[in-house]
Amino acid sequence: MLFSKPLETDTKGETIFMVVKQFCEEKNIPMGNIIVCATDGAPSMIGRHRGFIAHLIRAVPKVFSIHCVIHRQDLIVKHLTPNLHQSLQIVITTTNKIKNNSLNDRIFQHLCENNDEDYKRLLLHTEVRWLSKVEFLEKYDSTLAEMVKMIRIDVGYLANILEKLNLVNKQL
Repeated sequence: MLFSKPLETDTKGETIFMVVKQFCEEKNIPMGNIIVCATDGAPSMIGRHRGFIAHLIRAVPKVFSIHCVIHRQDLIVKHLTPNLHQSLQIVITTTNKIKNNSLNDRIFQHLCENNDEDYKRLLLHTEVRWLSKVEFLEKYDSTLAEMVKMIRIDVGYLANILEKLNLVNKQL
């Protein structure tokens, strides 16, 4: 990523282009140094005549434009089946239940240590092995524990898909 600046007036392609152009001029970066631009596919970005990419191509004819891979993944997650979406929401609720309370976090860490787990802490970006620690939830939120038991297969499926997407992201 080159930089991040707020757009003060509007989000039109020309406005976005002018902000990028001004930044390049301020930093003495030749516009010709821009060889690839990834966008989210919004009309203000990819519009044929007035989109940001159209303005950029006029300034840098050989620039290559692609649709952002990470944005596509975000769109996929937003359109999961209702069942998978609900399962993902339960995982998020469970993670928050543990991480948002320092006592719960310490108790969870102690449980992992007692079970000789490789990981002693629950990270926000982690594998789903912690879901096997339902015994922790049973003591503190039995309803949530039952929900976690019911979604194990869905979460495993999601973990496999997201693992593959993470490998693609690392390669990029």
